[in-house]
Amino acid sequence: MAIFRQVQTNFASGELNPLMRFRSDTGAYQNGASKLRNVSLLNTGGVTRRPGTIHLDVLSARSRLISFDFDENERYVLAFSANALTVYSINGVLLTTVTSNASWSASELFELTYTQVGDTMIVAHQSWAPRIIRRTGSSTFTITPLAFDQSVNGDKTYQPYYKFADDSVTLSCSATTGSVTVTASAPVFSSDYVGLRLKWQTVEVEITGYTDASNLTGTIRGTLQAEYDIDPFRSTLGSSVIEVTHVLHGFSSGQNVTISGANGFGGIEAAALNGSKTITVVDDNVYTFTITGSPTESVDGGGPSVKYTSSSTATRTWYEPVFSTPNGWPAAVAFHEGRLWFGGTTSQPDGLYGSTVNQYFNFDVGEGLDNQAIQVSIGSEDISNIQHLISNRDLQIFTATGEFVAAKPIGKPLTPSDTRVSRQTPYGSSKVTPIPFDGGTLFVQSSGKSVREFIYADTENSYASTDLSLLAGHLIVSPRDMAVLYGTATRNEQYAALVNSDGTLAIFHSARAEGLAGWTLWSASDGSFDSVCSVNNTLYVSVLRDGSYALEKFAPDDSLTVDSSRTYTAGTPGTVWIVDSALDGETVHVFGDGEYLGEHIISSSTLTLEDPVSTITVGYNYTPEIKTLPANIMLPSGSMAGMPKRITKVYVGLDTTLGVSVEGNRLILRHVTDDLSINVEPYSGIAEFYILGYYKEAQVTLSQVDPVKMRVLGLNMEVAF
Repeated sequence: MAIFRQVQTNFASGELNPLMRFRSDTGAYQNGASKLRNVSLLNTGGVTRRPGTIHLDVLSARSRLISFDFDENERYVLAFSANALTVYSINGVLLTTVTSNASWSASELFELTYTQVGDTMIVAHQSWAPRIIRRTGSSTFTITPLAFDQSVNGDKTYQPYYKFADDSVTLSCSATTGSVTVTASAPVFSSDYVGLRLKWQTVEVEITGYTDASNLTGTIRGTLQAEYDIDPFRSTLGSSVIEVTHVLHGFSSGQNVTISGANGFGGIEAAALNGSKTITVVDDNVYTFTITGSPTESVDGGGPSVKYTSSSTATRTWYEPVFSTPNGWPAAVAFHEGRLWFGGTTSQPDGLYGSTVNQYFNFDVGEGLDNQAIQVSIGSEDISNIQHLISNRDLQIFTATGEFVAAKPIGKPLTPSDTRVSRQTPYGSSKVTPIPFDGGTLFVQSSGKSVREFIYADTENSYASTDLSLLAGHLIVSPRDMAVLYGTATRNEQYAALVNSDGTLAIFHSARAEGLAGWTLWSASDGSFDSVCSVNNTLYVSVLRDGSYALEKFAPDDSLTVDSSRTYTAGTPGTVWIVDSALDGETVHVFGDGEYLGEHIISSSTLTLEDPVSTITVGYNYTPEIKTLPANIMLPSGSMAGMPKRITKVYVGLDTTLGVSVEGNRLILRHVTDDLSINVEPYSGIAEFYILGYYKEAQVTLSQVDPVKMRVLGLNMEVAF
């Protein structure tokens, strides 16, 4: 019988897809595993039992968790539930619950997009107006609908406008001031227009009533007056007819127009140009009127500030609010380069809107100056519904059909004149909010089957979307939530956590500088994970157990080894402990003064121990599993893949371990003194296990029975054939 030894020095490639079990030719195979469940990958290559969770509170309903970071001393966990927002401190203390203006439904929770700066968070969804969540005190928050800035006199609302009706549709008002009837030349209105402001040329009309699809009532904010382009008039030598250039004027022959602000030119006095004029339409862009007197030359003129007004003037130049019930609300929101950005309404799914610099609620495009608002569209060949906006190296735009960026010019910020949106990759994003991570941005592909990294490639001068889950796609099951953890108070590993639709957590470990990337899978003890967020270097989760949802947080490291843990302390050591009534009838695992005391059943909120202790921690066990890929032996005659072989012995490298089983054989740790009051010392070193049986795919499974520390550095398998 021949003996072959196969060493696995690390697990850095994580759990690999079962379809990889014959790919022993790859580097990932050498450093991967068939299963890595309820364990964490370490930067050094080993794995450790995943941290347990600490029970914080029972949630009132299913909730989406989102972090709120005001400053390093005031951070919060926001729990969004149907028509409510519950605010927790990072210690799980319920601070306040807000229901006023909490418009989100249960079905919309995982479709919300959000952004935050300082004490203000903005939450968006296409079904309702964006909500502004403000921290007004250390434990008080308010929710209000988005309100745009206005001029001092209230006549102008600085919101984005757009003409949604066909270009040929005109709008007229029955008077130039006060209360008017607003008439469209086609049926384009509904009762949802009441309360909105339409813009006739540059003047806003506040809608107060609905008559029918073509007629509204409203109040003109100011005077119905508009301004021509510079020098709109053209004189002809010897002719009293003045030609007016007015693009898409919408007027009719015989209509009266009142002109003001015109300067004299070409031998014509200003008085001859200003005042009420009866016009004759030449075409859609030109009309004429007659003056007294005769020009002395043929020339353009009138000056830079010529205005006109007319009762019942029908104009094609009119606009509706971009964000409204009739036209839809933005699906995506982000703060980027001193601007507030919105994108993706129902009527303009590829529209992108940026506020005035440092005036987050002013979206007036004005004259297109560098600091004024930006209003563009993606303009892709397909309909690119904007799902998310992410502020990273550039403004990143994730749509249902592809990934785009609004890249700034070198050395300049984005401005109205140079904002260009370009497609980078063609995969499309799901509703899961993308998150910056390790130099790129993680997003879940629209299929729900892949997790990709959107990252800038200097060599290509463009972005790429690398499939991070290519070798572990079986662990990605239509994720609904995602968070990232950049190390904890005791560990420097960084992870991304994705909540799968089956209630598991797919955990991605990455250290780009060292070339480390791998996946593991975590499951909740006696329950399922539902939402996740990261606050203050801690992962918080919503967990569904026995029909109710709980807020829990992961411990910073593997020093806690049970889920939904509760800790109780007594001034005097005792054997009888009163615990939460929620644990009645539950079988829990108990630690007393740091030592594992086994399983106990809670009866009438009481736990009885054999020996007195000062502190207990109770919680639920979860089972780690490490299963190697099939041992592969290469002989001069070829591979032994698929041929019977036996793993006779396994040497496992362990660090600070209190318990591990290899193929059901448990590591036994004993007291080294007769003093049983001293806790068992964790084991660090190489443990030897003997294995029986021949298998075509010889693999080794490491697991645990008791919820104690386990850290596996690597293993050496002795294979006989």
